Amino acid sequence: MRCRGYVRLAGGACLALAWCSGNARADVLTLSMAQARERAARVSPEVQLAAGRVRQARASRVGAGVIMPVNPRLSVDGRSGLAPNDRGVFGLGSTLDMTFEVGGAPAARVQEAGARTLAASSEREVTRGDARLAAARAYVVVRLAEMRGERAREAIELGSTVLDAAIQRSNTGAGSEIDVTSARAELAQYQSQLYAAQAEQREGEMQLRSLLAIPSGTPLRLSSPLDEFAPAPDIEHLLEHARAHYPELQAIRTHLAMMRASDARLSAEAFPKLGTFLGVDASPLSPVYGLIGVSIELPFAQRNQGPRAVIAAERETEGARYAFTATRLELVLRATRDSYEARRQELSVLTTQGLPAARRHLQLVEIGWRAGHFDIFRLTSAAQSFERIKLARIAVVARLWEQRLLLERLIGGTIDEHA
Repeated sequence: MRCRGYVRLAGGACLALAWCSGNARADVLTLSMAQARERAARVSPEVQLAAGRVRQARASRVGAGVIMPVNPRLSVDGRSGLAPNDRGVFGLGSTLDMTFEVGGAPAARVQEAGARTLAASSEREVTRGDARLAAARAYVVVRLAEMRGERAREAIELGSTVLDAAIQRSNTGAGSEIDVTSARAELAQYQSQLYAAQAEQREGEMQLRSLLAIPSGTPLRLSSPLDEFAPAPDIEHLLEHARAHYPELQAIRTHLAMMRASDARLSAEAFPKLGTFLGVDASPLSPVYGLIGVSIELPFAQRNQGPRAVIAAERETEGARYAFTATRLELVLRATRDSYEARRQELSVLTTQGLPAARRHLQLVEIGWRAGHFDIFRLTSAAQSFERIKLARIAVVARLWEQRLLLERLIGGTIDEHA
């Protein structure tokens, strides 16, 4: 009976462990590249700050359309006779002054606030694009480190097999201590590469978690492969999209629109302001009079000429910068696209020709070494050649992602959207 109780307890414990492990697996956060990009566009700290700047720009609309540049002014004075016979006789006078902008300045200020909001919104979209690219870069760093770690584990497995075979050959007299020490040194090199890859993976994960606001205790798994690259779209299609969505050109366009709105506002504010006044004159020993009149500003000295001259010079500079940026954009985009396509061909050669040939070469040399036809150095050289090609392939994948992310920033979108 006691044994049966122990069995029930053990079974219950196993079920509890299975349930806990199932929950742990359910808590793993699996992210594709697209999911990481979109999450960064929502929760990145820089995006949140940019959203705050949009709210600030919208707030500048409050009160912009008021037609009174200053508050009405009420003046009240007391009056007393100075002659000896008039002492003790008091009177009052009051005036209410109001000034109005009738040249369209309130509407111009509203339009300027709208342009400011559009500029802030454009900046927010650029920030979202930058957050997506930053998340993609961090994602690539982690996945490349995982690929290097996987390659290092394969190399460790191969090195361990070679070491075991070298020890067996040495014990039977078919090999020497030189073979064993050479195999140990090669294995140690592969083990150090595994630790380096693990360190790179941890650093990349830290950056990715920071961008995506993922707690450090949440298990993370990245699911998108890195070695699948779509062909780059036609250059004319890329240029058309880049001219409309390249972040730097967008920023210049919104800045120019903002300056046009500011210049319109300054011009409207220079229009003569109209004033009215109402008053009451209750002087001592005289009838009570009512006053009403109109005043107009004479804009002889201050016409906002200084600020408008500065804006005119800035607009000319920004126009020149737009032309230079557009010209440089075309040059960089063409070169980047050509480089991307060349890297794709390089990756294809290494994947379809280099790796199979190096793997077969290593297999043949290993067979010959076990049969006693080759020494350990020939086998080590074949293994190193195989590992070099795998490392070269990973390096090409890394450079391809550099070119791809640069292309995506230039066109303001992803390659897959235009493939």
